Amino acid sequence: MKSQGDMNPQQPALTGATILAIISVVFAAGWIAFAYYMGSTGSSNRVLLLHPVVPILLIVLLTRIYRWIEIKSIIILEILMIGMWIFVRLLGALTPFILGFGFAYVFRFLWNALPFKKEYQRGIATVLILIVCGGALFYTGRQVSRQTRQMGSGLMKFYYEIVLPYVNGETFEAVAIDIHSLAGEDGDTNSTSAERQQTETFYVATNHGVYRIQDDAQGTRERVGITNGALLGKRIQTLTTSGNVIYAGTSRGLYRYYKVLTSSRTEVIRPDKSIQRIRAQTWHKVEGTPFDTVSIQAINTPPWDSTRIYVGTQNGLYTSRDEALTWREVEPTIYGEKSIHSITSVEDANGNRMVYVASTPQDESVSLEPVQTSVHWYLEGSSLGWDPLPPVTQTVYALAGGQASNTEIDGGSQVSDTELYAASLDGLYTWNRLDNWQKAEVTTEITLLAAAPSGLYVGDQTFIRHRPKPTSGWRLFTINKQGVTHTYRDEPIVQQIRAYLTERIPAIAQTGGEAVKWISGFVGSVAFGFGGFLATLLLSFVVFVYANQSFDNYFRSFISLIPEGRRDTIKSYLREIDKNLQQFLKGQVTVIAIISAISCIAYSIIGVPFALVVGLLAGFCNAIPTFGPFIGGGFALLAMLMGLAAGDFSPIDFLIRSAVVVGVAVVVQTIDNSLVSPKVMSDAVDVDPLLIMFGVIVGATVLGFWGVLLAIPIIVVIKSVIAVSHTLATDPHMDNTPAKANALEEN
Repeated sequence: MKSQGDMNPQQPALTGATILAIISVVFAAGWIAFAYYMGSTGSSNRVLLLHPVVPILLIVLLTRIYRWIEIKSIIILEILMIGMWIFVRLLGALTPFILGFGFAYVFRFLWNALPFKKEYQRGIATVLILIVCGGALFYTGRQVSRQTRQMGSGLMKFYYEIVLPYVNGETFEAVAIDIHSLAGEDGDTNSTSAERQQTETFYVATNHGVYRIQDDAQGTRERVGITNGALLGKRIQTLTTSGNVIYAGTSRGLYRYYKVLTSSRTEVIRPDKSIQRIRAQTWHKVEGTPFDTVSIQAINTPPWDSTRIYVGTQNGLYTSRDEALTWREVEPTIYGEKSIHSITSVEDANGNRMVYVASTPQDESVSLEPVQTSVHWYLEGSSLGWDPLPPVTQTVYALAGGQASNTEIDGGSQVSDTELYAASLDGLYTWNRLDNWQKAEVTTEITLLAAAPSGLYVGDQTFIRHRPKPTSGWRLFTINKQGVTHTYRDEPIVQQIRAYLTERIPAIAQTGGEAVKWISGFVGSVAFGFGGFLATLLLSFVVFVYANQSFDNYFRSFISLIPEGRRDTIKSYLREIDKNLQQFLKGQVTVIAIISAISCIAYSIIGVPFALVVGLLAGFCNAIPTFGPFIGGGFALLAMLMGLAAGDFSPIDFLIRSAVVVGVAVVVQTIDNSLVSPKVMSDAVDVDPLLIMFGVIVGATVLGFWGVLLAIPIIVVIKSVIAVSHTLATDPHMDNTPAKANALEEN
């Protein structure tokens, strides 16, 4: 029987070691709370107590006092939390090692999965795989780089031609009509002008770009933007076209656009022997002119000579006879101190070719009040100089050649009653060589004017009207887009938005400074601040090379650091982790291959640009649980945007294809969740889907992108550790149980 004293044993007093252990646990808990609080404030770098050496020493201390306290789970939890804090804090420095060893492990898995057994066969297969993958990456990189450049230009074109007119509205700045003479039905190009057919192409310049107005298949008039290249973001003030070329005058120089281009015209050799490369249907600045930085207010190319061009600036008139290669100043005694407002070329019924120029004195050209405008004319091919017409008592903004009336003489041939039209703030004026300038029936303000065989076109910043014949009435030809902010345009916030859209964003796009800064910050965040992305990638490659060559040696070295009595236990954990990770990788490779094949086929049918690359990306993104297929669909939509920006799709076609892409992403996600992953991954990773989603969210919160990517592998590792721990705890006969190991240590 037990004595009374045995029934109520006296509780032992606290020893010094126990007190020290309790103090250490409490201090560690306080440090954890302090560390996580300071980490959230962003000022932890200035606190010496949060230096990585301190938590490392805490982990060592907690490990040593593990056996001196009863509630050991508290110490384990503190060690895990401190270890996680160190991991996140040193993640920038650890990233190359994590990536290097991770790639080495995956490469080791793929190497072992090769069907070849002999060493040289496996080596040849590896080299071939690397060559094929490298070639595919190089080809894809070139294609993506080319498409990205096109996308950048296309996005700017979309911004200026669609976004700005829709939001801010637009104003008409200049018009031009290109007249093409076609041969008669017999194909004889030497037939008379009366026997030839003429077609017209109408161009209009707004404050955002240049458009070609044409009729679609249903006969509806539509505008097709041709703004690109160096003309993007420039303020267009005047426009002219003749034959194969279009010229645009801006506040900072002259720009040219070739409709078609022969192979012999891909380069322009300037008089100074410099070479300017040009492309068809792309705007280029005409370099080497005497007015590179001067505001161009009027330009004209005579219809009888497309190699000749007149340019009127705010302080002089210039001409070129060799397609803008060399220039000379025209009548500096007349125009040297004049601001040129308009230039037009006219060929009358008698074959006389004349050039008309409207100008005002420089000191009066900026006045808001109407001023007297001088109009001079010059007969091409004659020895006569520039003769003045009677002046116009208004500021003339545009000149245009006369229009034939219905008057018939000399056997039915038509003659022009009006030789010249002038557009002013007071309306439309006419000149017929017999009288002074006469006021026409149009009395509203006119700033735009153009004449063609189809009739006369007049307008201002908001509309353009058309009159087929002098005896016809005026009909609306086109109207500007007012923009969604037009109604509230006087509100301060709307004015700020309009200014930001028209000034700030174009400035960022032109200089690229802010974009480069943003990209640099993004790349730095991807690399977690450790030397930048390229440095991290290079270090990861170095670690991969060493780890791949001596992976087993590093494994044995790690085992040798463990006390000998615990090595078998650690090996059990590592074997279970390796087995489950191998199963996980095998399932992932299978799922990626299936989803990649389905995505490539589907995106190829839809017509997604880079369907092969996008499909492979969709397959690899499927490795990210829950959100992976939608990320792959995002890549497909991005490729569609690149195609839209590059001009591969029309807006309607883009919307239809994008809707189909979204549908495909949903279908692929459904197939993956209901058929592929349950069948393939059930034998690899038996983890509840809700647990996977929870792990992904927690990983994204703690580690960002890497947390999302490593969520399932970490869950697999934790599952393996729990499984081995349960096995060791329930099977006391295993030689590598903790109880057996402790007995060996005590002996």
